[in-house]
Amino acid sequence: MTERHDAYRGFAAHYDVHMMDWYASVYGARLREHLGARGLTGGKVLDAGCGTGTLALQLAAAGYDVAGVDLSEALLEKARAKDANENVRWFQGDITRLALGETFDAITCVSDVLNHLSSIEEWEQALRSFHRHLNPGGWLFFDAMTCHGLAELDTYTTNDRSSRVLLLGVIWEPSSRRSTLKITSFVPVEGTVLWERATESITEWGQPVAEIYARLAGAGFQPPERLWPAHEDPEKEERLAVLARR
Repeated sequence: MTERHDAYRGFAAHYDVHMMDWYASVYGARLREHLGARGLTGGKVLDAGCGTGTLALQLAAAGYDVAGVDLSEALLEKARAKDANENVRWFQGDITRLALGETFDAITCVSDVLNHLSSIEEWEQALRSFHRHLNPGGWLFFDAMTCHGLAELDTYTTNDRSSRVLLLGVIWEPSSRRSTLKITSFVPVEGTVLWERATESITEWGQPVAEIYARLAGAGFQPPERLWPAHEDPEKEERLAVLARR
């Protein structure tokens, strides 16, 4: 199988500066509430696609036994640097073919991680991989952008501050359900008058919600529960948040 490209290598050093780890602060507490409501106030949790580790470290601080896995070694380097007390076990790996040698009571996969997979077949590979790494009765929580959500991001934006500059250009291609994000970032170099520049192109894909549910069932999960719905039709949501039990 072809090795998957590390899409964040060129941007990893600036990732947290621009709060790309936003999910933990926005939804982390709500996620922990849902886990607790299902009896998971502790136990083993895998954060799949952990990025720079903010959510994984938050879960560890809440008393969970946490492992984090990500494809990007550059992002994992930042995660390890933030984990001075070594509260989390960090692994480099591809979520479509994990082989961690242990199982978990819950797996989280949030903030567009699954959108980096280019086909629904790769989604199913990831879901089967998660199923293998869950204990019987364990829970999978994932959050991803819908096609509608990715289409809404089709714009150019500039965030210009004295401490950082971020230029974003997003192109949505409806025929292929592909979204291409072009990032240019500038941050000041401490102790100098210079600014450091980072650039990267990141590609995401949207998948039909009905297909996602079908692949969940095919991977062996029980019927899913959709969290925080604003619309009866999930295709009208910008994000799809799902709990599914093994």
